[in-house]
This record gives sequence, structure tokens and C-alpha cells, in this order.
Amino acid sequence: MTALRILILEAQVPFVHGGAEILVRELASALTARGHHAQIAAVPFLDYPKEEIFAGAEAWRLLDVMTAGGADVDLVIATKFPTYFARHPRKVLWLVHQHRAAYELAGTRFSDFRHTARDVALRKRLIETDTRMLRECVGHFTIARTVSERMLKYNGIPSEALYNPPKLAAQLHEGPYGDYVLTVTRLEHVKRVDLAIDTFATVTSSTRLLIAGDGSIRHDLAERIAQRGLRDRVELLGRVDDAR
Repeated sequence: MTALRILILEAQVPFVHGGAEILVRELASALTARGHHAQIAAVPFLDYPKEEIFAGAEAWRLLDVMTAGGADVDLVIATKFPTYFARHPRKVLWLVHQHRAAYELAGTRFSDFRHTARDVALRKRLIETDTRMLRECVGHFTIARTVSERMLKYNGIPSEALYNPPKLAAQLHEGPYGDYVLTVTRLEHVKRVDLAIDTFATVTSSTRLLIAGDGSIRHDLAERIAQRGLRDRVELLGRVDDAR
């Protein structure tokens, strides 16, 4: 097998570390373990204000990912918006997600895109540009069937859902049921952790809810737990290490 020089493209939101970041690093490790030279190329990205979204996308378009360290890059793997704007003849997509606020979340409380002439035009331009950039890819994969269905619906591009093994898969084992339900996620509005908390306000058993993870709405969730009188049954664990 010929070792390939591979760049994995990552749009990094400063101070955020979640599933997408874990996936990118696990992919780099897996490719390296198989004898390839895999590196991560990350560029900071902010999705607000929405009028500046194209500036972040243009930064990726202007990047030279054809060569690195004086030698050709054999393959690039784009992961989420706007990494697939990068130019390379062998650009493969393994899509985590697009800019969902302009897609199925538009018009909901999880998006700043409203039904105004300006927002509708911006959303239309973004989806059309996305489609052109995505069609440049020589292979189309996603992390889940839902993501594939979304890309087919909005961009008309078929893809294959390629599920990655969880980082801790080898450490998971069968055991007895405990007295709690565990959720592991970034604490952001779109993750809908509030629904789990509200559900426990109606649960009559002594079952507890443990929430592992951190994010921008941790304080809001703590207030929600207190307001519903659930402090003795719902616990915010914060960020926990792999061993725990």
C-alpha cells in the first residue's frame, strides 16, 4: 500500500470542543495507524453575524491545500461547512453538517434566519453556493443517514452514510442497569437537553438524570433544573474524562 499525504480539513470554533472535533482527531489517528501521513488543517470559524458567513467560506476557498511542506497533498477530506470550499482535485467529503441555521433550522428558535427578504436571499445564495462546492467533491459520505437525507433534499446530491465507531467503543461493556439515565452532549440550545430535563419533572420514580458535557447554556440549564425542583434528581456533571 502506498502511503498517502492526507489533509483533514477542520472548521474550528474557538474554545469549542465537541463531537466534530473528536471525529476529526480520531480519523487522523486511524489513517496514521494504517500507514498514511495524515494531518489536520484547521481554520477558526464564526457563524455570526450571518452576513459575514461568506467571508469565512472565502477564507477556505483561498487556502492552498494542493501542497504542504514542499510536496503534493494526495487527498483532502472535508468535514463540515465551510471546509468543502477548499480547492483540490481529490477532495472527498465526510460531512458532519452544513450550516444548519440556513437549512432545516431556518425559521425556528435555533436559527437567526428569518422570513425577511434579506435573509431569504442570503439563505438561497448560501445553499446554491454550497451545492456547487459540494459537487466538486469526488466522493460524498456523511456521518449519518439523516445528514445524507438533508443533503439530498436541499442540494440534490446523493451520498453514503459512513458511521464512525465511537471513541470509547472498545471500553464499553454490558453491565447491570443503574438508577440513572445518562446523556453526553455539548450544552447548546440545538441539542435539546431542556426536553430531557422537562421530562424528568413528570417522572414519578427515583430515576436520576446525569448530564455530562459543557457549553454556552450550562447556566440556563442549571436555572431550569432549580425552577423545576429537580436539583436532587438532575445533575450537571460538566466535562468528564474518558475514564469516568
